[in-house]
Amino acid sequence: MNRRSFGLAALAAVCAACAKKGENRFDYGEAKKKYELKGVVVSVKPEDRVVTVKHEKIGDWMEAMTMDFPVPSAEEFAKLKPGLAIKATVNVNDMFFWLTGVTVE
Repeated sequence: MNRRSFGLAALAAVCAACAKKGENRFDYGEAKKKYELKGVVVSVKPEDRVVTVKHEKIGDWMEAMTMDFPVPSAEEFAKLKPGLAIKATVNVNDMFFWLTGVTVE
């Protein structure tokens, strides 16, 4: 295999890995830390199951700000609408962060 063919094959493999669909895309591994989140939903992105939240300070991990969070659970994501006050658990490991235990206030 020449350099160009190898490069194209490697690029195709990376693209395929990045384009995962379905529930497996939420396989973030084990959370190393968990924090309580309190905030207000700003917007939802159903196609990615991502919620944008204007949140209070999150423990020693994050200052108050507005940011996107993946929500792996379809049931929990379905509860979310702009303007709702929520509480959730932020799960964090070396590479990822995501929400679980989402409740509407």
